[in-house]
Amino acid sequence: MGTQETPTDAASAFLDYFRCPPAFAPFHLTSMVTQREGFFRFGRAVCFGKTDAVRCAETPDQPLSDVFPKAQTQAGRDVRLPFNPTEVIENLRQERYLASGSEHIVHSLYYLLRPLLPFLVRKRLQRYVFQWRRQTIFPAWPLDCSVEHICELLMQLAIQVSPTCEVPFIWFWPEGKNAAVMVTHDVEERSGADSCAMLMDLDDSFGIKAAFQLIPEGRYPAVEALVAHIRARGFETNIHDLDHDGRLFQDKELFRKRVQKINEYARTYRAAGFRAGSMHRNQNWFDLMEFQYDMSVPTVSHLEPQRGGCCTVMPYFVSNLLELPLTTVQDHSLFYVLGQYSIDLWEQQAEMISAHHGLISFIVHPDYIVRDRERRVYQSLLEYISRLVEEHNVWSAFPAEIDRWWRDRSQMSLERQSGTWRICGPGSKSARLAYGSIVNGRLQYRLDE
Repeated sequence: MGTQETPTDAASAFLDYFRCPPAFAPFHLTSMVTQREGFFRFGRAVCFGKTDAVRCAETPDQPLSDVFPKAQTQAGRDVRLPFNPTEVIENLRQERYLASGSEHIVHSLYYLLRPLLPFLVRKRLQRYVFQWRRQTIFPAWPLDCSVEHICELLMQLAIQVSPTCEVPFIWFWPEGKNAAVMVTHDVEERSGADSCAMLMDLDDSFGIKAAFQLIPEGRYPAVEALVAHIRARGFETNIHDLDHDGRLFQDKELFRKRVQKINEYARTYRAAGFRAGSMHRNQNWFDLMEFQYDMSVPTVSHLEPQRGGCCTVMPYFVSNLLELPLTTVQDHSLFYVLGQYSIDLWEQQAEMISAHHGLISFIVHPDYIVRDRERRVYQSLLEYISRLVEEHNVWSAFPAEIDRWWRDRSQMSLERQSGTWRICGPGSKSARLAYGSIVNGRLQYRLDE
C-alpha cells in the first residue's frame, strides 16, 4: 500500500487527528451534499453539517437520524460517506452549531448589571442557567466527546477496508503516554495574587507542573514582579484577558482595539498562551491574537457564561493558533454553582477523557482555595493527579510543552522504509508508532514495542 496518495478533504481532519499515512484514510463522499446544514447522528456522535442521506433536524433535541448505516465500504478500496467528516468536525470544534439568538443580549445585560448584583444572586442565576442547559442533550454533560466518537468510528471503517486489517498512526502523546494532564491557575483578584506563593507550595509538594494566567490591567499591582516570581519558582505564566470585565468579545471593533494591548503585554511578558476571562470567545477572531496557544474553549460549556463547547478532549488548531480546551469543570463552578466539595466529578471527567487518551485540563483559582475546605479539596485533586501520573502513565505538562509537542506531531509523518514504518519529522524521537485494529468487534489501539 503506497503512502504518497493525496488526501481528500473528507479525510483531512481524520489524518490530522491520527497522523496516519493518507493511503489508510480512503474516505470519499457518496454524492454532492447539497442539503442545508442541520443535526444528525453518526453512530453515537451528534453531528452538525450537511448530508443528503437523512433528513436533518433543526435542533439537537429533536429525534436525530443516524447516517452510519449509509456508509459504504469496499474491502481493499475505499469508504464512501454520506457527509464530509472534516466539515462536521470543524463545525463542532469551532461551535458553528450554535444558533444566534437572544442569549447574546442577555449575556451583555448580565455583565452590565453584574457589579450591582450580590454574590448570592449571581450564584442563583448561574445555577438556573446550568439547570436549563442540562436539559439539552447536546453538548452532553458532564463531557462531550463527539469529535472523538466520529474519529474512532472512521478508524473502524478504515480498518475494515485495510488489507492489513490494521491502521498505523502516530500515538497522541510523547513516550507513549496514555493521556495528558494540564493544571492551570487563573489569578482574578488581589487576594488571588497574594495566594500564588501558597498555591505554588501546594503544587510543588506533589510534583505537579502548573501555569498561572495573569490579568495585565487593573486587578492587582506589580504584575511584572509577579510574573518574575512565578517563573523563578519554575512555573509558567500566560496572559488572562485584559482587565476581565466580561466585554472582550462584545463586538469585533472593541476586540480589535483591546487585542492590540493584549498582544503588547504578551511581548512584554514573553507569554506564549492566552485565556479569556470567564471563557468568553469567538474563534473566528482568534487570528488577531499573537499567541502560540489559547485555553478559552470548554469542551462543554453548561457551567460557563457563554454556552456551547468544542465537543473534543484533544488539542486542535484554529488557523495557526493551537486550542487547548478546558475539559473539566472549574473549581468555582464545582464549589459555588454545584455546591460540591469532593473530587468525584473531576475523577469522573478524568476517567472519561482518559478512555479517549485526551487532555485532562483543570482550572483552579488561587482566589477560591484560600479557605481550608476548598484547599483540602484541591489537595485531594493533586493526590489524584499524582496517581494518574505515577500509576496510569499520564503525562503532566505545562501548556507550552503540550503546544510544542502537538505542533511537532502535526509535522510528523509515517514512511515505509525497508518494510518497516518509521516516524519522520521534528520531535520524532519522542513519538511512538501505534496501530488501530478491531478485536472482538471493538476498536483497540496498541503501541509498537
